[in-house]
Amino acid sequence: MREIIIEQNDDNQRLDRFLSKYLNKAPASLLQKFIRTKRIKVNKKRTTPDFMLREGDIVNIYIYDEVLEQYIDKKEYSTKTNIKIDYIYDDENISILYKPVGMLTHPASAEDYGKTLLDAYVEDLIRKVEYVPRIEKSFVPAFANRLDRNTSGMLVGCKNSRSLQDVNSAIKSRLLRRVYRTIVSGILDEKLIIDKNLVKSETKNRMHTDESEGQEAKTLIRPIFTRNNYSLVEAELITGRTHQIRAHLASINHPIIGDRKYGRKDVNKKLFDDFGLDNQYLIAYKLVLDGLEDDMSYLNGKAFKLDSKYYNEKMERKIIGGIYEGSFK
Repeated sequence: MREIIIEQNDDNQRLDRFLSKYLNKAPASLLQKFIRTKRIKVNKKRTTPDFMLREGDIVNIYIYDEVLEQYIDKKEYSTKTNIKIDYIYDDENISILYKPVGMLTHPASAEDYGKTLLDAYVEDLIRKVEYVPRIEKSFVPAFANRLDRNTSGMLVGCKNSRSLQDVNSAIKSRLLRRVYRTIVSGILDEKLIIDKNLVKSETKNRMHTDESEGQEAKTLIRPIFTRNNYSLVEAELITGRTHQIRAHLASINHPIIGDRKYGRKDVNKKLFDDFGLDNQYLIAYKLVLDGLEDDMSYLNGKAFKLDSKYYNEKMERKIIGGIYEGSFK
């Protein structure tokens, strides 16, 4: 028999979710069977898959250790990554990191493991002894938001389960603000909200807008400066869907420059020839934290904004064709 004491990082989660992470090679159907046949209990009492675990609870597993080990895939971190972490902010609960263009946030396939910013972040926390895998039952540090491979900007890394739950809740409640900087084709000089549902294409990895189907999606657009038939704008996520900003701006005929999936080929070619721009110009450059509760409330009101070393202001001015100050109201 194995007894697992629920610690702070395993608190407030369903039993079946905890088991799916602890026994991460076991199929869900087998875990359900173990619970149903009383081979897994909580505090030595019969339980159900949706039982909410609390700190101090004991999960009793009445299975031989040699059998259990077959269902545990312990990921080893080499701590030898060559990826350098660029911290914008760091404390005992969260980190705000910069992700450059071309780097994956999370693994997209088995071949990506060890090559992503998340892997580098976890390894860095291990080196600093802020995360110790051998004493954790199910928790692994994670990012609360994500960015496409070819989008740069800020990610929120969470070092414990409480911070991850709180930041995710603030994002879901639309209280944590995520603002992007981009240049689009055409004259866009009025503040507007793009409110169009998004549907994933069945044949291509892209999204399209739809009036009646798909997921609700809203983006707030604020112009900063416009000239030469280009507009520098801020795009703030109200919801957070895959490719939301890119698909929304393309849907109103103001695609992001350099965007090979949603942009205009002729515009992209000209910008590549003239300025060497070979990627979508989209930067997650501003975060305003709010909606965090209790022990995390000290972060409410904190704002983070990337300075120009993280985006190509010189190229912006050449494309736009002038020096811009302030923004449209």
